[in-house]
Amino acid sequence: MTQNTLIFKVIIYYKDKFVQMKRVIISDTHIGTKFYKSDKLLKFLQTEEYDELVLAGDIIDFIKIPVFTERCMEIINAIDYENKSIIYVVGNHDESLLGLIGKSFFNVTFLKRYDFEEDGRKFRIEHGDAYDKGRIHNKLFVKFLSVLQNVLEFSFSFDFTSWWTEIQIKKHKLRSIIDILRHNPRIDVFIMGHTHIPEALIWVNEDQHIKTYINSGDWVTHQTYVTVTNGVARLCKFED
Repeated sequence: MTQNTLIFKVIIYYKDKFVQMKRVIISDTHIGTKFYKSDKLLKFLQTEEYDELVLAGDIIDFIKIPVFTERCMEIINAIDYENKSIIYVVGNHDESLLGLIGKSFFNVTFLKRYDFEEDGRKFRIEHGDAYDKGRIHNKLFVKFLSVLQNVLEFSFSFDFTSWWTEIQIKKHKLRSIIDILRHNPRIDVFIMGHTHIPEALIWVNEDQHIKTYINSGDWVTHQTYVTVTNGVARLCKFED
């Protein structure tokens, strides 16, 4: 065996050993509503590279009266169903899909929460509506409010979703994040959406374990997402 052949084999070995798997997590795209950023979402899906795409809830806004256009079809077609792993974590605005939980359809697996382990760290992805304080449990009433909001947005062209998000950011409390992690004590990295507030928090708990909370934000106001590569999670913002 020549020296060049040995070097080549070593390069191949380390290349295979350190192959990086990239997960991309997006949530709260609210496809079909008036103010979701369809152009940016389409470009993101066309240009972002990933091995697994996790759709973390409120992707298609079934709870309102979604308006489907040709652009909606372009966005759906931009997802690589044939060659990539697609996980759909059902949220409260697309809970019409709850009947598909645990099933796969066109290579898309539907879940209520997604757990995986990478580089020795335990990850959990949920939409996050289960952790609402003062959550309204009357689904019919919530549906009525959502449809009313949708009508007002289309009638008056006022972005109620972004307006409400800004109010929530101003009164946002750190304590609620700690409560979420207490509900998931064995999880190292907890990722959710729902609040439309992109944020990341890392700390060491009383057992000296590193804990991470990340909110993926939304595609109405912020156009943010999360990547996980070799056990490292990052909150990112898409810049067109």
